[in-house]
Amino acid sequence: MPALKLTVQVERLEFSAPFRIAGFLFEHQDAVVVTVDDGRHLGRGEACGVYYLNDNVEQMVAALEAHRATIESGIDRASLQQLLPAGGARNALDCALWELEARRTAQAVWALAGLDPPRPLITTFTLGADEPEVMAQGARKWAKAQALKVKLTGDRELDIARVKAVRAARRHWGFRRSPARSLSWSRLRS
Repeated sequence: MPALKLTVQVERLEFSAPFRIAGFLFEHQDAVVVTVDDGRHLGRGEACGVYYLNDNVEQMVAALEAHRATIESGIDRASLQQLLPAGGARNALDCALWELEARRTAQAVWALAGLDPPRPLITTFTLGADEPEVMAQGARKWAKAQALKVKLTGDRELDIARVKAVRAARRHWGFRRSPARSLSWSRLRS
């Protein structure tokens, strides 16, 4: 494995609007951006961590810096799985190594992984817990979204108003309830 130069940076990603869930308000997200450079090609990857797992940027940077010598001596993706535990630091470096290999071989990452070419997928847009009308505006804004996830806070009356506002904004849309959601829906109705 050729030697690599590792660069680790933290970027602050400001949200266009605050995002609220039960107990938390997010106005930005910090991301660790990892670059590996073999002198000819660069690979970049990033990760934000998971707040409820205490996987934050400080810990990710510390983990990467603690293994800088091993990484810069020339690490591959298989060795990385043993070097770092699952989490944001490993994810960011893994993505950077995938991109580096793709650039070295002039192949797309999906081809290197033996996968079919990418295709559009249905994704879920999440509406943060906010005033009912703000959530309704969000539901209308994302009219082409085939799935909406609605965040609630546990304030029963306000949560009921939020759900009603979103449903009214998307009347044309047939709401489906998954079995996993039936408990929370039944709580709202009782």
